[in-house]
Amino acid sequence: MINTLDGTCRSEGRWNARYLWPTVMWIVVVVVLIGAGAFVPDVPRDELALRELGIADALSRIQGIQPDIEGHFGWPGLFALRAPMGRARHRTAPMLAEAPWLEDDVAAPLPSAHSGTARVSHAARWWLLSDLHLGATDDDPRCPGRVLPQFLCREVLAASGPQQHIAFVGDTFELAGFAEDESLARLESILTRHPDTFWALQACAARGVQLHFVCGNHDAELARPSVAARLSALLSPAEPARVRVYPWFLHVPRVLVAEHGHQHHALHRMPEVLRVAVNGTDGLDLPPLAAWHADPSKSPLSRAAAVARACLASERAERRVRELAYFELLQAESLRLALDEVAVRELAHLSRFRTVSALPVAATRMVLAAAGRRVAGRRAPAAAARFAHTLEAHGAGVAWYVSAHTHRALESALEACPTRYINTGTWSSDVRGRGPDQTDRRAFPYAVVDVARDGTTSGGLRYWRPNGG
Repeated sequence: MINTLDGTCRSEGRWNARYLWPTVMWIVVVVVLIGAGAFVPDVPRDELALRELGIADALSRIQGIQPDIEGHFGWPGLFALRAPMGRARHRTAPMLAEAPWLEDDVAAPLPSAHSGTARVSHAARWWLLSDLHLGATDDDPRCPGRVLPQFLCREVLAASGPQQHIAFVGDTFELAGFAEDESLARLESILTRHPDTFWALQACAARGVQLHFVCGNHDAELARPSVAARLSALLSPAEPARVRVYPWFLHVPRVLVAEHGHQHHALHRMPEVLRVAVNGTDGLDLPPLAAWHADPSKSPLSRAAAVARACLASERAERRVRELAYFELLQAESLRLALDEVAVRELAHLSRFRTVSALPVAATRMVLAAAGRRVAGRRAPAAAARFAHTLEAHGAGVAWYVSAHTHRALESALEACPTRYINTGTWSSDVRGRGPDQTDRRAFPYAVVDVARDGTTSGGLRYWRPNGG
């Protein structure tokens, strides 16, 4: 399992010599790449040209091309023709008819099956949990695959009243780094290995409970169209639409947003995350930390070289997410999420991988962890506040922002924002943070959000114990 850096190098408060080579390699990578990253421009050349001409702002305001803009169609003005094509598909077709040479630059929209926003027009209850890390084996001492069905039966299936929703906020399955056929086989083997969980999820769907799966860095393959369709068919064969998969985040208007959170962790970030739901991850480069862990049998020098290549690939990917093809994916995603397109674009650019900042921070954390010092936050991450403020700025504020990834269960306020922050922690044995689940391994964190008929919400972070304590 790919872990974050903190807490992996401790050795009873003393320096652990086993981590000397990895630490040295990280420092070497920092020195080599810190200069290379500085030469990667922050803004794509297309956008620079538009800014110089003053066309970008105009296009953003009018959401199209006006006849009097034809005077700009010189070399840089060509981008004025390209830019609005990413705004909406219905405007793209007429343009391609007039300019067929641009057809290859337009990406196909994300598939709409079994994905989208979760709309609430009546009373509802949301259960949110994360990081079960269910794999093809069942050797986790905390046994999440055996505890989850008890939770679903005793809490969710036993509940009555409003519409029930279960949201798994990422890393539900160990399903990363596989080709398409392998992903399908792996998913089926995981569900076969955890038959009680399989049965409980089927029972929930059959009872009308809506199942939502937000992808994390460990189960990014779940967003593949074929894998998402197979999950739906397995869990709800009679009504596959009861199972929804979200490659990025789940949005319930005015109620909550839920994302795994790895997009704000530079070493796990996948800049082009929406491409997973189009063609899978075969054509995407590994994030830097995943590149380090991809082949532990290799020498530290080879693994450091893989990290270096991944860092440069992430820098290039950050440029591509500001280009036309990805703009169209963002526009399609904004329709499904029921969010303003500009808001979705800003959220996509909220965090960014930068070699000059990511690797020095990572190296520092490794050195502190190897010396036995834990780097653990007690407050909501800054990215959560930025996310909530961005939604507010576009008139789409929500009452709750839910994330996971760090394995630290936490509930707190966000600075200068009415949105409440919840991290759903983990049901695996890799517990971090300072919650009761750290001392009592039979305490499993989850979040509950109740939506009343008038739209008001209540809830928070909870802990469930199989013995009912």
